[in-house]
Amino acid sequence: MPPITAQEELSRNSNLKKENIDYLRDWVSKQPHLPSGVTDEQLILFLNCSQHSLEACKQTIEAYYTIRTHVEFFKNRNLHSSELQQALSIFEIGLTSKMDKDGNLIVFGRLIDSDVNKYSCDDTMKTWFMVQDITLLEKGAVHGFIIVFDTKEFTAGHLTKLKLSSLKNYYMYIQDAFPGVVTCIHFINSSPFTEMFMNISKPFLKKNLVEKICIHSTMETLYEYIPKELLPKEYGGELDSLTHYNKEVRRLLEEYSDWFQKDEVFRVDESKRQGRAKNAGDVFGVEGSFKKMDID
Repeated sequence: MPPITAQEELSRNSNLKKENIDYLRDWVSKQPHLPSGVTDEQLILFLNCSQHSLEACKQTIEAYYTIRTHVEFFKNRNLHSSELQQALSIFEIGLTSKMDKDGNLIVFGRLIDSDVNKYSCDDTMKTWFMVQDITLLEKGAVHGFIIVFDTKEFTAGHLTKLKLSSLKNYYMYIQDAFPGVVTCIHFINSSPFTEMFMNISKPFLKKNLVEKICIHSTMETLYEYIPKELLPKEYGGELDSLTHYNKEVRRLLEEYSDWFQKDEVFRVDESKRQGRAKNAGDVFGVEGSFKKMDID
């Protein structure tokens, strides 16, 4: 399936205004530190996740390119590296074939090999964001994303592989820069790991995201949010297996492997930023939230 086009987006979304896309294209071109060649399709994603507010959209654009410049998750995204191949072999990511009634995509993630020695939190997060990128390329400005994390195979030992800086950067990106809308995050098969993970996460979570997190110890409570006809069969659903959907994700990653290399030029040039150039400390601060820039 080829990436969605701006014309297709305009034809299916009455909230999109071509004049807003034109305005943002002109605004980006006047920011010397931002990359050139930002596509209309990407601008549409920013508009969608910002509820079509131009000022909020500018902040998201600034956060998106700045964070992707300074955070390791978005560097060296060589799909065929041994590190990423290892991450993909032990953590399954899958998008099911059906959206919910509101037009939300449902994305699943689960650990399939509990060997702590094989696990790298940073590499797993890197592959997760790679899947998010290609999903946005293919699906475009969808209503939102429902994320389901299966924590069954995670143990306290996995927490020892978790860097607080990486966790902070993960939440910062999805809260301030992700060009999509997170509708809900479900943790299923909850365990002591889930509680410990959430306690570590709390300092980095904004109220808006906290309100979207649901923790389930049984499938019955998940079914109150996601009906069985939208779930893989591993979770009592009526769809194909998560492993099946993961194979499709792996196929798409291969298809877009060159795109990840090309994407690395779409980064901020700090030497051209008006005012003082930013480093990682300037951008992220100590609280774990993106420091808003002065936007013209």
